[in-house]
Amino acid sequence: MMSLTQGSSGSDADARYLGSDEKKRKRMLSNRESARRSRMRKQKHLEDLTREMGVLERENRGIIKAYKEKVQGHLGLQSENEALLAEKAALMNHLNGMESMIGSFNTSGPCQRFSSAVQEPWQVHSSSQQIMASASMSRI
Repeated sequence: MMSLTQGSSGSDADARYLGSDEKKRKRMLSNRESARRSRMRKQKHLEDLTREMGVLERENRGIIKAYKEKVQGHLGLQSENEALLAEKAALMNHLNGMESMIGSFNTSGPCQRFSSAVQEPWQVHSSSQQIMASASMSRI
């Protein structure tokens, strides 16, 4: 009897063992599939990040290029501005000189810088010219 009980309980144990083996096998297959999907997701994520990195690197190179162009433009404008400021200073200096000359003419009266001979040419050496003119006429 015992062997019958052992036999029946052995077959029950075998059935349970087979059932647990089947569950274990299904769980292992499920885990393998899950791990495969996880690896695929990681691989896709890595590819996406690599593609995004390429896009960002191209964008970064474009930004750097635009920045360098802006810096060159700024340096050109700065140089042009310095040249214009120097020209402005020269023109201001020239204008101040001209205003100084005009001011000196206005404050010192009409042409007082020049001698009276230049101011009133008809009065220059008038007595000596008359003497000379008289002498030359008397000879005639």
